[in-house]
Amino acid sequence: MADQAAVAGLTAQWADMVLAEEEGGFVPQLADGQNGEAVGEDEPLWGVVGRFLTRKLVKLEFMSQVMASVWQPVSGVQASEIQPGVFLFVFHHITDVKRVLEEGPWSYDNSTFVCKQVPENVLPVNVKLDTVDMWVQIHELPMGYTSELIQEQIGNYLGVFVKRDDRFQNMPWRTFYRVRVSLSVDRPLKRRMKFIKRDKTSCWVYFKYERLHTYCYFCEMLGHSYKFCRGARDSVMPVEEYLYGPDLRARGSRGPRPVGGSWLLPLPTAVRGSGSGEGKNGPAQRGVGSGREVEGETGVVAVAKRRREGLEGEDVGYEVEGSDVVMADRSKNLQQAGTGSQARPTQ
Repeated sequence: MADQAAVAGLTAQWADMVLAEEEGGFVPQLADGQNGEAVGEDEPLWGVVGRFLTRKLVKLEFMSQVMASVWQPVSGVQASEIQPGVFLFVFHHITDVKRVLEEGPWSYDNSTFVCKQVPENVLPVNVKLDTVDMWVQIHELPMGYTSELIQEQIGNYLGVFVKRDDRFQNMPWRTFYRVRVSLSVDRPLKRRMKFIKRDKTSCWVYFKYERLHTYCYFCEMLGHSYKFCRGARDSVMPVEEYLYGPDLRARGSRGPRPVGGSWLLPLPTAVRGSGSGEGKNGPAQRGVGSGREVEGETGVVAVAKRRREGLEGEDVGYEVEGSDVVMADRSKNLQQAGTGSQARPTQ
């Protein structure tokens, strides 16, 4: 027993000595003219740390290729994974950092990228990634309540106000107003706000979010869809009755506008068909690959079209015209261009 007590006393003494030595601090010795930086660190660098709001595995080799092609940094960027799911991007030009921080939010595989610039003398792993900056449109704001102060208050109602869009500040009236807000990724989105006027009457002000990626129509949270939401799974409410939907996204007009549509006349049936007709007034032969209906003098004839896989993996199309079957080979490259048909990196 005495030996055990002696050993315990020595252990406690040794622990106190080690603790006192640790708390004493370490003062590095620098030579004259040195500042402690490693060799080659004279070039200014800017770091951006971020993560993606998704539960899927994000592979660095694929993600970095996609993000670099989107950002197109003039001086290049270096990407690394500093923690599971946390990535560090090192830029060599200040304008590249401003583009990433001010023109977001960005996404990969439709997952929002939550990022922050690494402050000076702060480790990237210690940067909190709990907010994302986003432009929010304020719709149906009543006249007489469109001042900068009110827009800032609405921004703070949504999250933390960052700035307002002052490009059209001299216009007397606008369809909507834009404010940039720092939104918490741990709180649900807001779709509207009850606006109380000076005379105590009220109206609804609606919000639309620009560059809004995957979010849940049921719980209004970023980072997942209602198909993978536990609350939506447990609920008996049908999807059509969810309070949220795709209309929360701010969408712009896409594609060319039919500016000359009122002057254009429809082509004759024989000319509109992709095949050769029997005559000016005769029936037109349909070309392979068209699934539209042919409008003739006797009515509308629906042409059936099917596709089947060939033995060599090629698409073979055929049409049924009466009792005859017209076969034609279809090239594998004849696919409609667009974002839906472009390849994505496999995750």
